[in-house]
Amino acid sequence: MKVEGGRDLWGLMSPRGVAVVGASSNLESISGRPLKLLLKYGYGGGVYPVNPKYDSIGGLRCYPDVGSIDGDVDVALVAVRAPLVPSVIEGCGRRGIRFAVVFSSGFAEAGREDLQRELLEAADRWGVRILGPNCQGLVNLAGGIPLSFSASLDTDRLVGATPGGIAYVSQSGAFGFASFACAVDRGVRFRHVVTTGNQADLDTVEVAGCLLEDPEVRMLLLYLEGVRDGDRLVELLIRARERDVTVGLIKAGRSETGSRAAQSHTASVAGDQRVWGAVMEQYGAVMLGDMEDMISLGLACGLPRPRGRRVGIITTSGGAGIMMADLCSDQGLQVPLLDEGTQERIRRVIPPFGSPANPVDVTAQVINDPQGMTECLSALEADPNVDMMSVVISMITGQAGESTARQVADFAASSRKPLVCSWLIDREHGGDLTSYLSERGVPVIGSLRQAAWTLGAISRPRGSFLSGDLPGLPCDDPLRGLEGLLTEHQAKQVLKAWGVPVTMEEMVRDPDEARVAAERIGYPVALKVMSRQIPHKTDAGVVALNVKGPGELKEAFDRVMDAARRVQGARLDGVLVQRMASGVECIVGVKRDPVFGPVVVFGLGGVLVEVLKDVAVRRAPVSPEEALEMIRSLRGYPIFGPFRGRGPLDQGAVAEVISRVSILAMDPRLLELDVNPLFVMEEGQGVVCADALMNVKGE
Repeated sequence: MKVEGGRDLWGLMSPRGVAVVGASSNLESISGRPLKLLLKYGYGGGVYPVNPKYDSIGGLRCYPDVGSIDGDVDVALVAVRAPLVPSVIEGCGRRGIRFAVVFSSGFAEAGREDLQRELLEAADRWGVRILGPNCQGLVNLAGGIPLSFSASLDTDRLVGATPGGIAYVSQSGAFGFASFACAVDRGVRFRHVVTTGNQADLDTVEVAGCLLEDPEVRMLLLYLEGVRDGDRLVELLIRARERDVTVGLIKAGRSETGSRAAQSHTASVAGDQRVWGAVMEQYGAVMLGDMEDMISLGLACGLPRPRGRRVGIITTSGGAGIMMADLCSDQGLQVPLLDEGTQERIRRVIPPFGSPANPVDVTAQVINDPQGMTECLSALEADPNVDMMSVVISMITGQAGESTARQVADFAASSRKPLVCSWLIDREHGGDLTSYLSERGVPVIGSLRQAAWTLGAISRPRGSFLSGDLPGLPCDDPLRGLEGLLTEHQAKQVLKAWGVPVTMEEMVRDPDEARVAAERIGYPVALKVMSRQIPHKTDAGVVALNVKGPGELKEAFDRVMDAARRVQGARLDGVLVQRMASGVECIVGVKRDPVFGPVVVFGLGGVLVEVLKDVAVRRAPVSPEEALEMIRSLRGYPIFGPFRGRGPLDQGAVAEVISRVSILAMDPRLLELDVNPLFVMEEGQGVVCADALMNVKGE
């Protein structure tokens, strides 16, 4: 049985010996460069070229096959034609080689699923774990172990360099090592880089789980194109949170295709992309838009974790400081007024025409004071209203630039609060200055927008999943015997059994029964024709609202029934007589995501939710405490407070409904659900479901 990640993969990451199958005497080729890199990095284990054409390559004895190798080997690097790979894997298994990194292409990515199955069958039969095929391998920079042919590793600057705390796992080999090289060029320091290619066996999640076992890993970066099992990814994120490891993730191929055939508003607004972002936020990961985000987050690896989201800005340019403050605000960060004591400290070292407020404008004149920047930074660090710092330096060059760079670097080395620097200068005048800072671990991010994004990313909450108890469940099974798209009345009976308040209502068959029911319920009432074939009743004209008395009732009943009879193929169950409800319209819904399974959605707007798109999404289930966080995350959250003469809305009742619906979502028979509209009333008056759409999979 294959164990998910952990120490069982360390033989791949740190092998005793490496066989290079298909090794070439051309050390610049795909099958020759692995040998070159192993020698270049001074790999301490055995290196065994395998190719029957040669007696030796690069001063190393060459073997005709893996079975003839006379040393300890944990990993085989395979660079032969695709049809030959399965037999190579069989040979590895016979020899006791536990891992194979398959560089060879021409498998599933080229339409040869049959060949990839043959490869995997051989690996399963002989107990060989496969990285790839169609991958570029890996590098363990902490151990000086390159198991790759990537040209990005063929550089002296990585040999013997102090490794960082970042583990990077990329499904794409080309993008993985290209982005790695660009990040290294910008000062990001890695510990491990692994590419998984076709993921016939080992995938990104399992490899990342192994790398989390390295106690020196402080950040995990992932590039994903597909995920086999969303639950395993969530488990990885939970483990990373437990270890206080930051996770940044680029997800390629996000789309809305999963919602095209959906019946509900929920599925329309909670498309694949929104679900990915919501689940990553829920479990404390940072969604990365592109390589720039990855590099910026990587530069921040090792910074102290901020206590909150308040930024203190120090700048030598007033205009740049204002711009940075605006960009921080765009990221949901605060730029607070500084403590009066802090401002007084700063006034002593800046010119009268500077500003001790926040942003702190020290002006370019601060360069005349050898310790002016240090004093301003120390004052900001000591301010209780500041959680992290942004330093924005303009065109300061020469000795003044060197002094400024030295002060910032020396301060950052011992600061208890994270600091990000933006030096607005061209490479000709400032290359040495920014390199000086980068080499000393100061994140230098030229774009102010990107710097603000980075501060926002490192200060995001670490996730708050399952932060409280879940509501109790009904004793019976209200979904039993139901199948397909239910009528509103059927759906509300299920919700009622789950403790969701629904409108008072009765099913009737004719106007006389409707009159009796309306008198029992109390006018005004709504009339709605119930038919599984008419899910969107308003569009079909089978709804009459605010019917005020018996005189209106007969006319309304006939009108909605006539409209229903015009719907081709509709089988009519009767008419629902319902008490009219009012309040602020919201929606609570369920979507079954193809990757993460059931997700619960809450938003404002009722039928307008697809226009407003002001929704919060979480992977189910959620506790009432988490549901409250969903409510508070909406842009329209202020409407839950006192508004135009009414009191605050009943957030607690809404949270209870969200949580109960999220538990219902865990039933695999529930495919879709809209509680829409859910009318929210003033605090203490609760909520009521006025309509619902439910799609159930038969047992």
